[in-house]
Amino acid sequence: MNPRYYIEGLIAVFLFGITPIFIKEVTANAITIGLVRLVIGTSFLYFLATNKNLRSLNKSEWKALGIIGLLFGVHWVTYFISVKLSTPSMAILSVSTFGIHMIYLNWFFKGQKPKVLDVILVSIALFGIYLIVPEFTLKNDLTAGILVGLVSALFFAFLPFQQQKHQKINSMTRAFGQYFFALPVFLIFITESNWNLTNQDWYYLAILGVLCTVGAHTLWLRATTHLEPTTTSLIFYLGTPIAMTTSYFFLNEEMNESKLIGAGLIVSANIFGSLAKRRSLRLSATSHSKGHEL
Repeated sequence: MNPRYYIEGLIAVFLFGITPIFIKEVTANAITIGLVRLVIGTSFLYFLATNKNLRSLNKSEWKALGIIGLLFGVHWVTYFISVKLSTPSMAILSVSTFGIHMIYLNWFFKGQKPKVLDVILVSIALFGIYLIVPEFTLKNDLTAGILVGLVSALFFAFLPFQQQKHQKINSMTRAFGQYFFALPVFLIFITESNWNLTNQDWYYLAILGVLCTVGAHTLWLRATTHLEPTTTSLIFYLGTPIAMTTSYFFLNEEMNESKLIGAGLIVSANIFGSLAKRRSLRLSATSHSKGHEL
């Protein structure tokens, strides 16, 4: 494993962890935030990807970029809504369940059937979600935000498979396509955007656009392309304690016992699942190499 991509993944996750604070603090709604961040991201990456790389893409590669962008766009719009409805820590905690989604996505895309341990870990994570949900009614914004975050996690889980499948496309070009083709998702709801913003709002949006979009997501794209899904899953879960800590200190978010236990169960289940998957892959590779030696 190239330590460079591991470090890039860690930096990206740190930025992911502090991103929800700016999303929560800015008065712009989810659609406005998405439009500004995507315009900034597309503009930056257009020059980094270069015209030459874009002109060399064939029809199937443009289609691949379109799929990546669509998945990213839906993930983002649901994530922003989750942050606005609930809290930064609950939103990123909900999205961190993408490791659960990857269990059956691995089955679908790679034919790796879930094991008994997978089912147990999913059950633990679901119980953790049960603990953090205040009441099972969509009239409660926190509950609604958590549920929207779970949907966001599903689309987030699709992305590593698509990034690895099309890794022959230059990483900067893929990043450009990810932002460019996510724009239509937000443009559909442009009438819902709000632009009555303060100078502080624009300052937060600039941070979100440059640091938390171009910086974080481009680094994460590179990391998920070159590292194993289990490794990136483990790295991503560091974002949850970062988000919870910053929310507690900067947004005065309440951290009651039920929320902390639920968060611990969700993160622990995903980490153990990732470690088990990683161990299984290593044993399989060792067994395969011994078979060749015989």
